[in-house]
Amino acid sequence: MTHEEEVKFSMEGKESQPSGLGHRIRNCCNGVWNPQKKELLGRTGTSWAKIGAFYLVFYSCLAGFFAIMLLGFFSTLDKTAPTMQKMYSPMKQNPGMGFRPMTKKDSTLIKFNATDSESYEKQINDILSYLRDGGYVDSDYATSNVTHDTSGKELFSVDEAMNSSGCAINHTDINKSFGYADGEPCVLLKINKVYDWEPAAFDNETLNTEFGEEAQKALGDRLTFTDIGVTCEGENDADIDNLGGIQFYPDSGYQFQYFPYKNEQLYRAPLVFAKFSGAQKGVVMQVWCKLWTQNIKHHKNDKAGSVHFELMIDV
Repeated sequence: MTHEEEVKFSMEGKESQPSGLGHRIRNCCNGVWNPQKKELLGRTGTSWAKIGAFYLVFYSCLAGFFAIMLLGFFSTLDKTAPTMQKMYSPMKQNPGMGFRPMTKKDSTLIKFNATDSESYEKQINDILSYLRDGGYVDSDYATSNVTHDTSGKELFSVDEAMNSSGCAINHTDINKSFGYADGEPCVLLKINKVYDWEPAAFDNETLNTEFGEEAQKALGDRLTFTDIGVTCEGENDADIDNLGGIQFYPDSGYQFQYFPYKNEQLYRAPLVFAKFSGAQKGVVMQVWCKLWTQNIKHHKNDKAGSVHFELMIDV
């Protein structure tokens, strides 16, 4: 075949091929359903039945295997105690702390204006919400009368910590409670629950160690052999000067009698209120609160055995 004949044959072939939008639509339709081959999406009915049966068996076996593994996992769990305890727990037997009010979950700043009731109302409501949800007070802000849990362990009561101190709940004017209306805010300090952890008391021997001497210096005459001491201090020299005096209720800290935590029904963790009586107005103060007992260590970076927050009283 000569070159001219090849070109003519190629041109005739192109002219004989259908083109245009209609042809493209027909090709798309044939791709979904081909009536000549009786294929749906490129497969016959028999092919679809085989692949459907395969995946049905495959995923049924996969789901069954997953269910058996999940059942085995749940059979190892204890409903009353965590699986990982002691040094295997995430907290490594070194409880941390929390605080209230914390009106914004992504912020540790406690900021209010003592002359504006609306600015500190949310602070008060946050503290009351925590006390109410934890069973410390009822919906009318009256102290709960439950004194023991089901195992006979005495439960913590906030009577002394609130009603005999400047952190008292005022039933007649809720906006004036917790010292915020006077510019002397109370901050609720809570110790994290660590299952089966027991505080180790200082004794005459451990007080002679470097850590024991540090505890004596920090706590002074508030150090006891029956309580977890608590202190709050400014992180920098300027913060120390601006914070002024701080009172704690109860003064000695968290009593040993409420430990260890065993997930008892109605258990309530002990609380401490810190009252900042002489805090400077109009400046942000960095506050670092620590727990003190023989087997609690502090670390500033990850706040082990402690908690950090900022305090600012607007003017």
